[in-house]
Amino acid sequence: MDVEANQLRRSLGPVAIGAQAVGTVGLTLTAVINIPAAAAQAGRATWIAYAIALVAIALVSETLVLFRHQPAGAAGIAGYVEQGLGGAMGRLACWALLLGYGATLLACLAFLGFYLEALLSRLGLAGMPELSFLLGAVACWAMVRRDVGLSTHTMLVTETISALIVLGLCALVLRHGGAAADLSAINPMGDSGTQVRAGLMIAVLSFIGFESAANLGAEAVEPERSVPQALRTAVLVAGGLFLVWSVVLTEGLGWLPAAARQGLDPISALADQLGRPGAGAWIRIGALLCLFGSSLGCLTALSRVTYRLAQERVFPAALQALHPRWGTPAAALNASCWPLVALGLALLHQRLSASRIYDLLGDFGVLAFLLVYGLVAVAALGRPLQGVGSLRRRGVAGAALVAVVAVAAAFGSSLWNGQAGVLLDFTALLALGALLVLRRP
Repeated sequence: MDVEANQLRRSLGPVAIGAQAVGTVGLTLTAVINIPAAAAQAGRATWIAYAIALVAIALVSETLVLFRHQPAGAAGIAGYVEQGLGGAMGRLACWALLLGYGATLLACLAFLGFYLEALLSRLGLAGMPELSFLLGAVACWAMVRRDVGLSTHTMLVTETISALIVLGLCALVLRHGGAAADLSAINPMGDSGTQVRAGLMIAVLSFIGFESAANLGAEAVEPERSVPQALRTAVLVAGGLFLVWSVVLTEGLGWLPAAARQGLDPISALADQLGRPGAGAWIRIGALLCLFGSSLGCLTALSRVTYRLAQERVFPAALQALHPRWGTPAAALNASCWPLVALGLALLHQRLSASRIYDLLGDFGVLAFLLVYGLVAVAALGRPLQGVGSLRRRGVAGAALVAVVAVAAAFGSSLWNGQAGVLLDFTALLALGALLVLRRP
């Protein structure tokens, strides 16, 4: 295998790297799916859950920035784990990222298919969930297979339009009745502690994907500048919007009947109830655009992680092959995309709803990313880093590790009491990855 012929091209500027981070987070995805789910469990304390999640993820982001002089390349933040804890742990972290991006991709594609089916129905085209899911997957595959700059800039456009649509809905909510955060919800001796913990899990899920900017480090023109900038920007922009949306949209959702709040598309129902003709349709269009961008981001990161595992000889070397024209990891993309699409079609064939698929795979993805976030913090604590003082390194990484462990403990206990199968499946697949890493030729 000609190594030089299979090196990713350095062609991406800071805007493209930032678009990858923000697009994979999926700003509007949180507004239309995550906040209604969090509000159902946390009520008016939803904003508190998002504030706590923002602090925890900001600490993780700053820990990743500590590695700015050691770009991770296609392995993403697993490369940081390798630099601090050695090759075997780095490859295991890469495997965990593969599980995380794969689960998140399927969760996004399930809802992308849902909104695409709704759009086709409005156009008078009778569809079915499997067909809509497949159309969305093929569109994402075709875009990611081409120039990566095109897909990242597409994410930036779709996220901007969809976020503006949600901000317009927030303006309608404020005009029709205002919004107020329930500060009395901060009461660790009351039931709100349990509510905040339940909402926290969904809030953390909302930020997943910001770290994917690191996966394009090998394709960035100036990775030492653009990757840290993208990591910080994605967390701050997303966190600011999430806080506003968790206050305003939770207020608006309280005006809906219980059946509408518990439906698959409560935000569109809210838009329709506010009396603006076509408002619900605009929300659905925004959600469709956002889900397309998030799916692009997940698939882009997933193909790079697969490519890296092929470089590490965990996967067959043939998966290092690049597209002859675009220079994208086409073989890795095909190997990671189509088995997941087949799995998604099988889940839909079993009549699992988009919401159920999103819940199950979202929880699975959070487990994977929390594990890697924790490993990165341990890696930063374990070795000196170029250009970073010892006090700062230990303070930031230590605080991030405490935050990740606390969130993971709360999340794990919640899963064990209600969805132990997700926890067991993740453990089994992680063990499989450990065997692959240890048996690497």
